Amino acid sequence: MYNFFATFCLVAGLGAQPAAAAPAGTDDPAAYSAATVARANGLTRALAGRVPLDEAQYIRIRALHLCMLAERQALAISLSGANPAARDQALSAAQQRYEAALAGLLRPAQLVAYQGLRSSFTAHRL
Repeated sequence: MYNFFATFCLVAGLGAQPAAAAPAGTDDPAAYSAATVARANGLTRALAGRVPLDEAQYIRIRALHLCMLAERQALAISLSGANPAARDQALSAAQQRYEAALAGLLRPAQLVAYQGLRSSFTAHRL
């Protein structure tokens, strides 16, 4: 569980290469940078390793990760000069949208497993 959380945080927050944002709603990986596609693949594989996904869910969640990563990159660029409170609020809203979309893609038993995984994360492990 710690590895998933650490991977998620590292991939989502500390990308080694800036990623170009794709047009909103684009599910085509060719519309994103190679770094963004690689990070989305890693996040999706890590989640699938902890919460069993069927193929359709895997594809939809991968598309969700692509959109989420592109949105976070766009927010990081647009809010680079903003005060920390505004940046935190915007990133929190983006995280809440991601969580809501993910909850809509998971079945109830999978959602319970995911929430259990999330509840085991602790800040001191970062």
